[in-house]
Amino acid sequence: MIGWLSGKVHVRDALRGEVVLDVGGVGYLVLVSWQTLADVPEVGQACSLWVHTHVREEVLSLYGFATPAERETFRRLTGVPQVGPKLAVAVLGGFPLVELLGAIAGGEVATLQRIPGIGKRTAERIVLDLKDKVASLLEGQPGHEIAAPEAAPTGEDQLREEARAVLVNLGWKAKAVDAALEKAAAGEAAASLDGLVRQALAQLMAR
Repeated sequence: MIGWLSGKVHVRDALRGEVVLDVGGVGYLVLVSWQTLADVPEVGQACSLWVHTHVREEVLSLYGFATPAERETFRRLTGVPQVGPKLAVAVLGGFPLVELLGAIAGGEVATLQRIPGIGKRTAERIVLDLKDKVASLLEGQPGHEIAAPEAAPTGEDQLREEARAVLVNLGWKAKAVDAALEKAAAGEAAASLDGLVRQALAQLMAR
């Protein structure tokens, strides 16, 4: 079982939520949430990820996380009935970890429903099962977020199209994404793909 990987980024695919790490000449395909992907540096740079090895029948998948706390949250989410690994990654991608844990601990079902793919029943299940189990994880959060690495600037139109594709792929409606990107484009962080997507996500979550 693989628990941690450290190597160089060979592929960083925001659309698919995939990272390929070159570890001693072997490429490991790791599935990540958007929040984790924003902390993954550009191709060719060193990167370390905490890993959960998921085995189902003859399929082995690796899920990567920026911190042990995020990995533990993923494991607890997949322990909730009808919440599989892909849905757990979607939940983790919706908010920074400290905000997600706060929403679960606070029983904020409506907040969780803002995440694409999470309906009322699933949100209620997550809160019911995990509300009293995330306190220790929440207390361990540093209270500040690690700044996302800046991506190389691209043309404004191309950058917006890339951000739009990422957000639509995450499950947001195209019309809502366009409106959120329009507002997010005015911020200073919108000069990078990571920054623009994060600002747009904040706009979408605030709706």
